[in-house]
Amino acid sequence: VTVDTDQICNAIKLAYNDARVILEPAGALAVAGLKKYIEENNISGSTFVAITSGANMDFNRLRVVSERADDSERTLQITIPETPGSFRAMYSKIWPRNVTEFSYRYESNQEANVFVSFQPLAHV
Repeated sequence: VTVDTDQICNAIKLAYNDARVILEPAGALAVAGLKKYIEENNISGSTFVAITSGANMDFNRLRVVSERADDSERTLQITIPETPGSFRAMYSKIWPRNVTEFSYRYESNQEANVFVSFQPLAHV
């Protein structure tokens, strides 16, 4: 079972909400993997144990963990042509989602790198 950084951050949040402990990312790996395994295999009515370890968490990193644990935002890195109208064309693919963060990096006369974070559309 493999998990990504967002799933590890979500496991840290789950452990905090459940037991009021703050796991370090390596310690939360077992929780994240177990959660993914249970979800992928549609398991219910069983008891599982995840062994966690460590409390090597830098207080300043908690904000990043909290943001990544929240599944309400997506971040993309996009390369767009450095031509008039390229940004508008890119944004038309994101609209009507709420853009929460934006960063533009001039790369060359031909292209630009854009980092954009946005909230996915709510499923009603």
